[in-house]
Amino acid sequence: MRGSRVAACCRVAAAQGVRVDMPLAEAKSLLPSVTVEQYDPVADCQELRRLAAVCEQFSPCVALEEGDEPESLLFDIFNLTHLLGSEVELAAKVERFFVAERYHVQIAVADTVGLAWAMAHYGDDRKMQIANCKMQIAESLLVESLRIAQDTVDLLHQLGIETVGQLLTLPRASLTSRFGEQLLRRLDQLTGAAPEVLVPHRSPAALEVGTSLEHATSDRAVLVHVLSELTEQLARHLAARDEGAVLLVCALKYVGGELHLLRIGLVQPTASARQLMELVDLHLETVVLEDEVAHVEIRAAIVGRLGERQGKLFADRWPTDPHQLAVLVNRLSSRLGYGQVVRPQLSASPVPERAVRYVPVAGKQDKEKGRQGDKEMRRRRSSPCLPVSLSPCLSPPRPILLYPDPQPIEVLSVAPDGPPQFVWLDARRERITEHWGPERIETLWWRGPSVRRDYYRIATAAGSQQWIFRRLDDGQWFLHGIFA
Repeated sequence: MRGSRVAACCRVAAAQGVRVDMPLAEAKSLLPSVTVEQYDPVADCQELRRLAAVCEQFSPCVALEEGDEPESLLFDIFNLTHLLGSEVELAAKVERFFVAERYHVQIAVADTVGLAWAMAHYGDDRKMQIANCKMQIAESLLVESLRIAQDTVDLLHQLGIETVGQLLTLPRASLTSRFGEQLLRRLDQLTGAAPEVLVPHRSPAALEVGTSLEHATSDRAVLVHVLSELTEQLARHLAARDEGAVLLVCALKYVGGELHLLRIGLVQPTASARQLMELVDLHLETVVLEDEVAHVEIRAAIVGRLGERQGKLFADRWPTDPHQLAVLVNRLSSRLGYGQVVRPQLSASPVPERAVRYVPVAGKQDKEKGRQGDKEMRRRRSSPCLPVSLSPCLSPPRPILLYPDPQPIEVLSVAPDGPPQFVWLDARRERITEHWGPERIETLWWRGPSVRRDYYRIATAAGSQQWIFRRLDDGQWFLHGIFA
């Protein structure tokens, strides 16, 4: 045991001064009668999984907490009290089970996973905590209860932030920019503002079908026939589980052992064999077979609940069902590429041209591809585009048409920093009859090069209205939008 250190300790030992990472010899000097067990994280995880399987008697969904070395079990007991008694009775049953297993446990029941975990780890010394997800309870908790990195906890302490209540008083945008997305996500999961899904420790078997060809082939007609049969099998398995594919992965294994993967993303979950095969066929048309194919597999990598759809009373009407739109988007994405079928997504940026970005509608593309797609889309569009306002209560109103890149213009002002008097549009000087502003827009200094602008809404003698701004760094004027 020479050189050993403390990996974990009970509360009694901690009260006597024992700390994690303390040399074992020092810990023994503080508690001569201490019981020492060899730390084995692999065995601990195996035992926790065994307990999770046994605890399925209390909940159909038992999960292990996130992390490489989980130490907590999470139960989903929603709508189970009529079967297992009240929350207090159920918690008492769970406690009796663990006592019989010779374990000391800390149990908490709450409306959110984050609050239950926080109360179990940082609540008072009672064995059972029954809590509702209310602000007054969450605000009194320490920031350590948010399941965040220790570096973030240390930084918060350096800034004098000790409790969740202090965090809630700070601007959300500054929390993200200072501490990253994890802190805000954990804070929302604690209070219930963001959902947190429990993943059962026994995940359903992966939906995958495959077959080895008796004779390797490069004939597309044969491959389409094989893929059609496999898609039928996969669709039956999906329908039996009331699930639909969101991401399909089709693997073509060549004779030499190399794999060619087709990733097929969908907008909505579907278990329709016809629709799935249509998308597989569209992707297969773009594949250049490098060798003969000996093995074919199709796997539903990501699935979702199918749910129920209302039937149509008048089937001859033009379909307005969102499902029809999803089918169209799937076809277009498969034919043109996922990066070409996009939708606008709001972005929390004070700079108007950055307030919206475009992301693929179908499939799951990595962030770098998404950024490249945004740049390509901005490069291709030279005409004004339709903006998406950040809030319906923005004041003053934003223009109907917004240029993706502000256009340099010439403006004449009476004073260097005064309101504009004349503007040159299309090489023609126009007198400004009315103006509103300025409205100053600035970016946060810690987010890189700052943007500092004074915006004006102007009306010209010709009857048009524009949205222009002066760049405060050098006084240059730009046209950014047009009002209808």
